[in-house]
Amino acid sequence: MLRFQIFGFPVSVHWMFWIVTALLGGAERASSPQGMQLLGIWVASAFVSILWHELGHTFMMRRFGDPRPEIHLYGGGGLAMGTRHRTRYEQILISAAGPAAGLALGFVVWLTARAFPPMSLYADRTFSVLIQINIFWSLINLLPIIPLDGGRIMEATLEGRGRLVLQISLGCAVAMAVFAFTQWGSFYTTLLFAVMAMDNWRRLTGQPESGVLGH
Repeated sequence: MLRFQIFGFPVSVHWMFWIVTALLGGAERASSPQGMQLLGIWVASAFVSILWHELGHTFMMRRFGDPRPEIHLYGGGGLAMGTRHRTRYEQILISAAGPAAGLALGFVVWLTARAFPPMSLYADRTFSVLIQINIFWSLINLLPIIPLDGGRIMEATLEGRGRLVLQISLGCAVAMAVFAFTQWGSFYTTLLFAVMAMDNWRRLTGQPESGVLGH
């Protein structure tokens, strides 16, 4: 497991993070040296983007008095963990801070790509992946699905109505799994939403979660 600190926040990266990220980037199709290089750009861009997203959460946690939040990157993405109880208002802002950070980074990269058009395949790949992850997936992350940030915002907003929250989350996860399979043709994205749906079903029926996904 890779461990380091950034801006005073401890970070741990599980080895499954690299495998799942590579699979989402099309590792099974990287059969040439160029394909492996493009895959490496995807994995590196995803690592930077997800870490940046989690830093958005942890900086907001620190703003609300959490002394030492931690960041964990693993198979399903990332997780920012704090040590103090949060009010509903704080939880909403902390959950929103990650996607907001990603959207801001994606917009900056988009503006940079417009101002300085990439001069090589690899530069173009870097710009396009950073824009895709930080804009497209930040918007996906705002969907009302637990454990995505949109699901956490919904939980805080509808505090005390846990069953309704899980029903909405389950319905959206199932819909996204079907959409990812029929419209995007992405097996691994479909699998991620299917696992989210299963975890929500387990919570709704009082069974333990699988615990494999972050946000």
